[in-house]
Amino acid sequence: MQVSTKPVKGTRDFDPVDAALREHVKNVILSSYRSFGFNQIETPVMENIDILQNAEGGENLSMLFKVLKRGNKLNLDAPISNENDLVDYGLRFDLTLPLARFYANSHSRLSKPFKAIQMGYVWRAERSQKGRYRQFFQCDIDYLGSSSYTVEIELINASANTLNKLGFTDFIVRVNDRRILETLAIHCGVADKDVSGVLVTLDKLDKIGVDGIVKELQARELSSQSIDKLTTFLNAYMAGDIKLDTISEHVNGIEPSVIAELDNIINTSNALSDNQYSVEFDLSLVRGMGYYTGPIFEVSSPEFGSSLAGGGRYDNMIGKFLKSTTIPACGFSIGFERILYILQERGYKLTNTPVRSAILYDPSDNNIQSLFIAANELRSATHDVSLEIRQKNMKLQLESLKNMGITQFCNVSDPSAAIEFKPLG
Repeated sequence: MQVSTKPVKGTRDFDPVDAALREHVKNVILSSYRSFGFNQIETPVMENIDILQNAEGGENLSMLFKVLKRGNKLNLDAPISNENDLVDYGLRFDLTLPLARFYANSHSRLSKPFKAIQMGYVWRAERSQKGRYRQFFQCDIDYLGSSSYTVEIELINASANTLNKLGFTDFIVRVNDRRILETLAIHCGVADKDVSGVLVTLDKLDKIGVDGIVKELQARELSSQSIDKLTTFLNAYMAGDIKLDTISEHVNGIEPSVIAELDNIINTSNALSDNQYSVEFDLSLVRGMGYYTGPIFEVSSPEFGSSLAGGGRYDNMIGKFLKSTTIPACGFSIGFERILYILQERGYKLTNTPVRSAILYDPSDNNIQSLFIAANELRSATHDVSLEIRQKNMKLQLESLKNMGITQFCNVSDPSAAIEFKPLG
């Protein structure tokens, strides 16, 4: 049977040019985040299955890649009631849950508050489509140990500045608060058990409109009275009659401090934007993860149909690992793969990279030693030099080298002669 050489469905190979662009973008993001005082950590790609399944990861919990038990632990003769009897680990579906576990395990030796950078692959067993993969790279910053709203300001500022450095401008940072959304649901008579489902539907407001929201709520068998109250509110919001500073007049129970904090976050973030982007209140922003507890945010751009970045406050997650201890936390994640897609569509070119040269030679030539010495002398921080064994079809070889990012070459006939490069292409 012939073995397929294609990568696993939902994953990708990257050639040298693509890989170089990915590393460049990673380095820009990492350098930018470090300039704000965040510190890089790493966590394993696998977590215990019970930790993953007890997370409030929304629909991601149905897309877990589970790892089969191994050796003596895998007893196929024992009673098996479901697949969880056969697994003990799973691949991480995001970087937030591993960070929470890491902090709970290491907090005694970390600075307080702790500002973390995480960059790495995550896995979700979802249907593959353009721009969405089962294995993809995430870049997160998180601020652990402070409940101050200034944390949100710093996260928005750092993430937006990072996007600016990658050439993104004129985007919108949409901001909302889960406490407002939950109070709205309760105000409209939604039962506690139905709140999360109603919010998931509300998240589609900008895509399906108020009529679409009504149809979905009816399908959820929400009471007609609750639907009517929500519909009246949403129509008023869509008409522009409800703003952040007036929402308390329409929804009972919203704490004034919640409005004040959100207003400060938006105003200060806009003051820091230097007109490169805008920060706006958006009631339709919900975010799918169930662990969010306060302000949430998402970056949208007209160049891509989905968000470029998103995050929010999750004050209750770490406390689940540290019994009877509450650790406030907030994070922002950049959509690395989506950014790469846009940059490639734009024809983004790397700058300030070393000149890449190739020296073609015949290994049977005399005095090869002098050629290796000469190549060593040419190499520097601004000049990469690759020694390439000359092939019979040199035209095809040069084309291949060009595709690998080589910009100039020298075809050596005498290893002891001076090396003179010619442009490639």
